Amino acid sequence: MFSAPLVLLGLLALPGLYFLLRLTPPAARRVRFPPLALLRGLATVERTPARMPLWLLLLRLLIAALVIVGLAGPQLHPPPALPGRGPVLLVIDNGWASAGDWAARRDAALQVVASAEQAKRGVSVLATARDASNATPRVQGVMPAVQAAQMLAAMVPEPWPVDRAGAARALRGATGDVVYLADGITDGPGFGAFMTALHPSRILSDGVVATLLAAPRLLANGELAVHLAAGGRSGRVLAETATGDVLANAAFADDEAHLALPVAVRNAVVRLVLTGPASVGGTLLLDNTARGGMVGLLAGAGNAEAPFLGSLYYVRRAVPLGSETMTGDVAALLAAKVNVIIAADAPFNDTQIQALRGFINRGGVLIRFAGPLTADAPDSLAPDVLLAGDRRLGGALTWSAPQSLAPFAAASPFAGLPADTGVSVSRQILADPTQLSPGTVWASLHDGTPLVLGRQMGAGYLVSVLTSANAAWSNLALSGLYPAMLGRLVQLAQGAPPKPDAPLPLAQALNGSGGLETAAGTASVTARELPDLMVSPEHPPGLYGGGAAMLALNMGGHVPPVVAAALPGAVAFDGAAEPLPFGPWLLAAAVVMLAVDLIISLLLRGLLRLRGAVVVALLLLVGAGHANAQDAALGTTLGYVLTGDAATDQITADGMSYLSALVSAHTSAQLGAPVGLTPGVDDISLYPMIYWPVLPGSAAPSAAACEALVSYMQHGGLLVIDTPGGDAGAAGSGAGFAPGAADAVQRDTACLNLPQLQPLTTDNVLAHCFYIVLDFPGRFVGAPVLIANEAARDADGVSPVIMAQNDWVGAWARDNAGNPEQTPLPDGDDQRILADRFGTNLVIYALTGSYKADQASLPALLNKLSAP
Repeated sequence: MFSAPLVLLGLLALPGLYFLLRLTPPAARRVRFPPLALLRGLATVERTPARMPLWLLLLRLLIAALVIVGLAGPQLHPPPALPGRGPVLLVIDNGWASAGDWAARRDAALQVVASAEQAKRGVSVLATARDASNATPRVQGVMPAVQAAQMLAAMVPEPWPVDRAGAARALRGATGDVVYLADGITDGPGFGAFMTALHPSRILSDGVVATLLAAPRLLANGELAVHLAAGGRSGRVLAETATGDVLANAAFADDEAHLALPVAVRNAVVRLVLTGPASVGGTLLLDNTARGGMVGLLAGAGNAEAPFLGSLYYVRRAVPLGSETMTGDVAALLAAKVNVIIAADAPFNDTQIQALRGFINRGGVLIRFAGPLTADAPDSLAPDVLLAGDRRLGGALTWSAPQSLAPFAAASPFAGLPADTGVSVSRQILADPTQLSPGTVWASLHDGTPLVLGRQMGAGYLVSVLTSANAAWSNLALSGLYPAMLGRLVQLAQGAPPKPDAPLPLAQALNGSGGLETAAGTASVTARELPDLMVSPEHPPGLYGGGAAMLALNMGGHVPPVVAAALPGAVAFDGAAEPLPFGPWLLAAAVVMLAVDLIISLLLRGLLRLRGAVVVALLLLVGAGHANAQDAALGTTLGYVLTGDAATDQITADGMSYLSALVSAHTSAQLGAPVGLTPGVDDISLYPMIYWPVLPGSAAPSAAACEALVSYMQHGGLLVIDTPGGDAGAAGSGAGFAPGAADAVQRDTACLNLPQLQPLTTDNVLAHCFYIVLDFPGRFVGAPVLIANEAARDADGVSPVIMAQNDWVGAWARDNAGNPEQTPLPDGDDQRILADRFGTNLVIYALTGSYKADQASLPALLNKLSAP
């Protein structure tokens, strides 16, 4: 078929062109004119001029034919999408696995409907997933194509698996030639029976496009690990806040990505999203089980960290994964804004008690373990009145034996935990039995003696564990129950956890594209049944419950494993209806033949020798190579050091590209596209500024790289050394985002012989060489920015190196659509604007040096001039 068939009428002119070319003699060949004597004896009989050679004539006719046919738009069509002649039954998978290619799936379905309309055939539609009302799939009877198109346009992927058994039942008695748009997966054991009942005449599928993230895990180092159960291996996982801001991202390695986030930042993440087409399988909602807290530890006296004997030795190891710990006195812990304070046999004075009561009322959790110091003089900071002294069980001087734990009550935060019969308590503090309040006993011994007391105070909780935090008074600290109980208590900082059998109503539901919507149904789950629940219209994925009792039901672990289906003869969606045009190839062939014709004509006329013809042909075929160094020499270009980490290199490239465009748009400098460099391999001498992102755990630079960087700095280059955050406890908002960053910088720069550095201040020309900036933020702010001291700068007063841990490229980076890729902390877009301004100053500083340094002395000069 042809897109412009009328152009083919030009073929009618080919016979006329044949005779025209046949009658037209070839151009005269140039020869040296011989002497007149050679003309003697020449015959005067008139001869017919030589005609064009037949092969050349055919070549030119072929060129003309190719041009005409190519301009007519020839197209190669695939086999027809509509077999048969009767009604068409369109079966479309619209479960969660179809969200990744839903646009292509719907377009293919609409093309099938359009073809049916042209053939004047009716259409019936069967969607294989149940709808939100849990209605089983059914065939929507034969309808006009226009009505079918409207139905398909309104159809969306559902956030649960398809119902193959229900769809197979719906196919009984259905008529029409079946066109099946498959999602490429089996979805359980019923796939074979479904395909037998379906008996498709044609299958359209892009294969397995489903993406599925498994439930996240908190690692011992505090990182959040995300496993990719299916698809999307080239993508990245984004950590998003409730407003959609991206706080961090990570690439997948061996199907797993690790997000290193400080606790405060991780607690602000509400969902993890896989880059690429939006889908419910590529979205993970986070509840309080994925969040942690800042846990402060303090002890009364002695070496609290002594192995096996210290009062905090077992506590530190039992703190839940994902929580950060710090030690200190009451004032230091409150100043650090911890969520939980665990006090091991620590008595408090009246001032400390007052401060701790305020901490609890504001939402904090105080967990107090007993011991000799608190047993002798109990204070008023307890859920109930405690008696002085302690109770001893077992031993040579007592008749009683150590007591084991009783089962936990349903109202206790420990409900659902198995009572470890191996736990025995030999010594404890006693609560006054005459003044016990209802509901304050959270754990007790088999004889009914309270072991753990707890009470809500304001927005927080006060907990007293009436035995020691180590193994001195009981073996609780040696049991597996100890970290489980401590985890429940630490979780109170996020609010009271849900009861195991309490119904949790659906608060927000995920749609098929991974977006949150207000729940419209009456679905509910319990904490006990949620781990084994499969998503369905009765239990859609989303958030159940409210407040601290909110739990997330995601797709990962709650749908059947993704297994590719055998679909013989399947055609891709984009190949089902789109014709393959080959007119451009015909036109290209005509151009090549025209070039050959030109060369032959020049040869026949003697204007080109054979050797020259070969040279011309080779010049047309061979092009010049591309060299980054040539671009840098001919224009102004920024560079950045390639780290070998694909994610970091992409972020750096995006950030440097945006900075180059920003500088070109707002200053007279016109920068080319930035270039990734490998020092020691590439020539780096032509770049005015090179950005070097140093990663924790990366390999140290080679000797050649060190030599190249040293030479670069010595000859006027500006090397900007930055990291994607800092160590835990480092200065600035990036603390904890890049553990090991300080050691990595020290290791990688050891061979550079860096000059003595000093903090960058607003007095430096870098702070006002274009914009006047009072701070130097990137994605993070607050870490010191270091610059060479005055003695180590060049003749123009320019530092050869600038060093920080503010992740400047993270704030500069934009995607192809111009959207920011990462969110600056803590001030978001306002901080990004300041980072852009500082980046502009960096480039101007690298290009112009200190020509604006006199601005620093301008106020003093004006004052001197105005003086009488």
